[in-house]
Amino acid sequence: MSGQQNPRISVVTAAYNALDGLRTTVASMAEQDFGSVEHIIIDGASSDGTAAYLQTLGGQIRWVSEPDKGIGDAMNKGIAMARGDYVLVLHAEDYFASKQSLSKAAEHLDGSDIVSFDVMITDNGAERVFPTSGFGLKAEFFATVPHQGAFCRRDLFERIGDFDQQYRIAMDYEWMLRAKRAGASIRQICRHVTVMPATGVSAQLDWPNLQKRLAENRLVQSRRGNPLLAPVRTAFWATYPMFKRWRVGRL
Repeated sequence: MSGQQNPRISVVTAAYNALDGLRTTVASMAEQDFGSVEHIIIDGASSDGTAAYLQTLGGQIRWVSEPDKGIGDAMNKGIAMARGDYVLVLHAEDYFASKQSLSKAAEHLDGSDIVSFDVMITDNGAERVFPTSGFGLKAEFFATVPHQGAFCRRDLFERIGDFDQQYRIAMDYEWMLRAKRAGASIRQICRHVTVMPATGVSAQLDWPNLQKRLAENRLVQSRRGNPLLAPVRTAFWATYPMFKRWRVGRL
């Protein structure tokens, strides 16, 4: 660590044909009042002019534009390039809640493996909070650490490995359960510093997208969950999808 008083932060952004959203993220990064930060953008060879846009940014941002194997691959590339003490993954279209978001977050980067904040999700003018709730029992059944608010020590990736590319949606949940199994320390800060528009599969509340997310979460739990809870998980998955579908019908 470079020291708790001035930790260096690497912000990794994955993008694919999301030029307007990427502009939003870059602008939000540029207005931060925190100086000890680098921004790394991994573009999956977009066809919407993203590479040309990145070339206009000069040396202020490190970036790559090339074909990749999906979002997990893109995040792993960015993390491999990172030089900070902590890494935050903030995708194209996501942005910081204020100009002081990073400086306020840095005050809490005390050496814990993960320092996790809430994330604000916006959906057509409505707002809801995705709260961080750490690595307790709830994490065995639900994603409890939103990665857009999770500042992770870079050396934790070296210890437990990168995001598993076989997952298209739940790669962050799988990584967090792996961190839990490895005994990673986590600190929860119950306020949000980042905002995520509800445009991706992971934030959508319609039933088709929920089905995809639930299927991957169930697979993650079967592979990474506490084996002592297997009977409880069986009962949970026998009823929870039906409950979620009922909830969707009431929205």
